[in-house]
Amino acid sequence: MCSKSPGWGEVEATLQRERRAAAVARTAARVAGERSLPATLRALAHEILQVDGLAAVQVFTNEHSGDKLHMLGIAGFPGSARSVFFSRLMECKRRGADLRMLEAFHTGRPVVIPHRYEAVMNNPAWQPLHEYHRYPVWDSFASIPIKVRESTIGILNAFFAPGKDVDQDSFDFLLSMAEQAGLAIDYAFLLEQERNAIQREERQRLARDLHDSVVQNVFSMRMLTQTLKVLSNGDRPEHLERIQEITTDLEGISESVLKDLRGLVTQLRPTAVSGAGLRDSLNKLTSSIHRQTGVSFDITLGYITDEIEGEFAEDIYHVIAEAVHNAVKHSSAERVTISLDVDPRRTIQLYVRDDGGGLKRSPSAESIQPEEGNGLTFMRQRVERWQGVLFVDFDFGGIGTLVRVELPYQKASPELGRTDSREA
Repeated sequence: MCSKSPGWGEVEATLQRERRAAAVARTAARVAGERSLPATLRALAHEILQVDGLAAVQVFTNEHSGDKLHMLGIAGFPGSARSVFFSRLMECKRRGADLRMLEAFHTGRPVVIPHRYEAVMNNPAWQPLHEYHRYPVWDSFASIPIKVRESTIGILNAFFAPGKDVDQDSFDFLLSMAEQAGLAIDYAFLLEQERNAIQREERQRLARDLHDSVVQNVFSMRMLTQTLKVLSNGDRPEHLERIQEITTDLEGISESVLKDLRGLVTQLRPTAVSGAGLRDSLNKLTSSIHRQTGVSFDITLGYITDEIEGEFAEDIYHVIAEAVHNAVKHSSAERVTISLDVDPRRTIQLYVRDDGGGLKRSPSAESIQPEEGNGLTFMRQRVERWQGVLFVDFDFGGIGTLVRVELPYQKASPELGRTDSREA
C-alpha cells in the first residue's frame, strides 16, 4: 500500500514554519550579542518583513518612560518619519481616530483587524498619517503587546500585504518575535542599570583616591602655611633658612596636588554622549544652540547614527559640535545643515554646512587663516585618530562654510592601531 505524498501546499507550509523558526533563532542570537537596542529592533523588524512576506513592520517601546512610545524598529515604511510618528498619531487621536495599537498596549492583549487599510485611508481623522500609511499598500493589521515579566513595555505592529491572511501560524510567529523584542528591551535596560552601578562604584573609588592623595596633601600644605606664619613674625636669620625650606616643600606638594587633581578631573569628566547616545546628544546640542542663538538646523541622521558607540561616537560628536560652534561664532549663519550617513562602502559621510557667507569673510576668523586654530586642529586629530579625513571649504558655493568628514565605520581601538571594520 503506497503512502500519499504531501501536496505542494503542505510542503510550502512546512518550509514557511522552518523559515519562521530560523528567523526567531537569528533574532535570539542578535539579542544576546548586540549592544544596540535600535539596531536589534530594526533587524527584528526586517526579519519579520522578509520571512513572512508582510508589507511593513513597526516596533515601539516606552523605554520604561510611561505611555509615550518610541519607534525603534521599522521595516517597509519610510524611516524618515520615525521621530514624528507618535506626535502625528496623537493628532489622529485628537481628531477621533480609533487607535487600536494603543488599545493593545494598554490592555496587554493582541489586536487583529482585517481589511484595516481602506478604513484608515478613507477616514479624515487619520489624515496626519495618510501619506505615511499610503505605501506600501497593505490590508489587515495586527498589534502584538511586547511584555516583560507581565508588564507591557512596547508594541509590535504588523501590516499584512493584500491577499495574505492572518492565520494561526502567522500570529504565533508574531508572538514569538514580540517575545524576542521584549528580551532585547529588557536586556538593554539591565545593561543600563549595570552601567549606572559601575559609575557609582567608580565615583566611590575616585572619592577614596581624592581623600588618600589630594586631601592629605592639602592638609600638609595647611600645616606648613601655619608654620610660615609663625616664622615670618620674627627676624632671626635661622628662620629665613627654614622659610626657604618650607616654600620648597610647598612648591613640591602643590605640584603633586595639581597633578592628582588633573588626573581625577579627567576621570570624572562626563562624556558628551554617555547614556544618551549620539543621536539624542546631537539633538540636545542643536536644540540648546537654537534656543540661545535662534540659528535653525536641518538635521539628517541615518540609521548608522544609532550604531556608533563609545569613543568613536564621542569624537564624531565633538567634530560636529566644533563645526557648529565655529559657524555660530565666526559667521552670520542663520541655518546650519548637518548630515550623517553611511555609503555602500561602509564609509561614514559627515557634512556640516552653514549659510553664513564663509568663515574667511569674518574678521574674527582671521586667526585660523592661514594656520589652523586649536578648534580645527583638534577636529582633524579626532578624525585622523580613526583613519579618517577632514575637508574644510571656507567659501562653499560662495554662501557659507562646509566641513566634510569621511570615516571608515569600524569598531577600532585607536590606541592599538587596529581597524576592525564592520561588514556590510
